[in-house]
Amino acid sequence: KWRSTGTGKTFTMLGSEEDPGVMVLCLRDLFLHLENNPGYQVWLSYLEIYNELVRDLLVPSGGKNLDLREENRGAKAGVV
Repeated sequence: KWRSTGTGKTFTMLGSEEDPGVMVLCLRDLFLHLENNPGYQVWLSYLEIYNELVRDLLVPSGGKNLDLREENRGAKAGVV
């Protein structure tokens, strides 16, 4: 669900140094697991969806907008 500006969405995801957010905690746990269980490979995407536009935030130049398409297999959607 979309929320208004200033409702804490970014803080929930990123947090602060004293109180890490969901993304930071998940990545910390993931890499701790990988440290103790070698042999895995990790691929990571960091996407922004804003005004119905999708961008890959890991592309140095900010990247071009990605196309959103519906797959033929039911209601699943994928980013191209």
